[in-house]
Amino acid sequence: MDFSGMLLDAYSTTDQLQQHAVLETMMNAADVAHTMQSFGVFVKWNRRLFKEFYRARRCGRLSFDPESDWYENQVGFFTHYVIPLSQKMKTCGVFGTTGNVFEYFATENKKRWIEEGEQISEQIIRETIEE
Repeated sequence: MDFSGMLLDAYSTTDQLQQHAVLETMMNAADVAHTMQSFGVFVKWNRRLFKEFYRARRCGRLSFDPESDWYENQVGFFTHYVIPLSQKMKTCGVFGTTGNVFEYFATENKKRWIEEGEQISEQIIRETIEE
């Protein structure tokens, strides 16, 4: 069923490879859904992710320092993972016409992050260290 409540007859295929590809795309999208929503939602979950990584690093459960290049890494994540995933979601058609929205928000969030992300990253890092 898609977001409009319509059954996805297009995926009643017996092609297991296609079924697995669509399912994998949906699982990947669920994992990073915050990056394809409003900028406020993205920043909220980005802050939480940084705090989780920071705490894991301090406990010795993370091998890299999340403070290092947080801003740049988010730009790269959008460029190399989120935007291609949003395009794949649109192409597979499982979200119907809503698939365009994910690509739109991913692209817009990347643009805003490029403009505002350095300052937001500094604030997130500062607040996390002070806690």
